Amino acid sequence: MEDDDLIDRIYEAGAVPELWPDVLDELARVGKVSGGLLFAVREQAVHWTASAGLLEMSKGYFEAGYPGRDDRTARLLAYDHQGFVTDLDVFTREEWEADPIRREFFVPRGYGWGVATGIKVPTGDLLIFHGERRLEDGPVERAEVERLDRLRPHLARAALMSARIAFERAEGTVSALEMVGIPAAVLGPRGAAIASNGLLEGLTPAVVQSRPQRLGFTNDGADQMLVAALEAAEAGLHQGPARSIPIPASEGSVPLVAHLLPIRASAREVFTGAAAVLLLTPVTPRELPDIAVIQGLFDLTPAEARIARALGGGMTIGQIAATTGASAATVRNQVQAVFGKTGMHRQAELVGLLQGLSPPASAPIRPSRLPPRK
Repeated sequence: MEDDDLIDRIYEAGAVPELWPDVLDELARVGKVSGGLLFAVREQAVHWTASAGLLEMSKGYFEAGYPGRDDRTARLLAYDHQGFVTDLDVFTREEWEADPIRREFFVPRGYGWGVATGIKVPTGDLLIFHGERRLEDGPVERAEVERLDRLRPHLARAALMSARIAFERAEGTVSALEMVGIPAAVLGPRGAAIASNGLLEGLTPAVVQSRPQRLGFTNDGADQMLVAALEAAEAGLHQGPARSIPIPASEGSVPLVAHLLPIRASAREVFTGAAAVLLLTPVTPRELPDIAVIQGLFDLTPAEARIARALGGGMTIGQIAATTGASAATVRNQVQAVFGKTGMHRQAELVGLLQGLSPPASAPIRPSRLPPRK
């Protein structure tokens, strides 16, 4: 009866992926371990969520880059068992106690024994459910492994459900943006397009390129800025590379500004690996955005935002200095800071960028190459 209640919760998490951390906590109780962890392996990327008891330790493990060199996971995959396995199923006791990652990471934190299973899903990902036990409690016993094994088919079905729901959400996001005339894609951490709408596909290959490993821009400068922005988003940085990226006009396409909106980690992102939403808006002559908007988009100081708006309005350094009462040297330093944070190098580029930051109040404007909306 107790396991029946847990099975109900597992399927509930399948439909509402945000509930997985609580379910992992219940699985930890069944396996008599301190906490549970779920992570997805997708090519070279790993995405994860954990129960409250393992959250901080898991964060340190992934941030230190241990997954890519952890023999524990490699042996689990090589063992290829359709059930839960313990450390002593894939290591001898001497091998496991001598394992360098166990000794340098787990043991100093009071852990050192675990149980895990790998589940392949149709997306091509490998999902790993893992439990970590306190060192003094010793290896996970066979009785707990067998009880976890009885839950494994339900975990597999629920994880598949979560994966499907997560991809449907990604498709729904880009479809909704298409309805308001915005080319968009949901991207993984390295820029692979998880979902894209027809408007963005209409910009291929003039503006957008669909490459084997990631979505890219035809313009080299814009493409380099996209890579830097994706790396910053994956690292969780709020400051750094520009996330509003100017794309110059090309034959048959008006100038565009690409906006990268990071997706913050949650349990459901384990199943898609979604890292960001990419939006493209055309640059058309209109009023410049408010100072507060400019400041927020590029992490500018209030003074830098005022300088950026003045430059966008066509003012020279001398005119800005005269208006603000600052010296020309001070204004030049602020201009360089603005260029650095926005990724621009010339005033004309900054004008184009600022004019493309927000859509006009009237009907949405599409680039000339985009197909008409049905």
